[in-house]
Amino acid sequence: MINIKFYRDAEGYFKVDTEPKYQLLSQYFQSEVQGVAAVCEDLLVAIAEIEIGDRTSLEGVGNGCGLELTADRAMIWNEFSEAELILKLSLSDFKQTLEDCLKFLQSA
Repeated sequence: MINIKFYRDAEGYFKVDTEPKYQLLSQYFQSEVQGVAAVCEDLLVAIAEIEIGDRTSLEGVGNGCGLELTADRAMIWNEFSEAELILKLSLSDFKQTLEDCLKFLQSA
């Protein structure tokens, strides 16, 4: 389980904190999800399609991070980093993080 915290700062901006090894995950949620529940929902639909075999993968680049989802993993990378930064997670861990984020957004 990934220890991650979703919150709004004093100005109301969506923020994400996690342990250093998951820094790219925090960056992904802040730059790509941006506190929008519909983004979490769309990604959860894509994951469900991958899990049942209706789709083999999903890949895209957003504001600063790339994401690739396959049946066994989620891979996140920073498009603008000089060093090659890549985070690989199990698809189930990424799905759980999306579900946790969605719960936070729906309760806020």
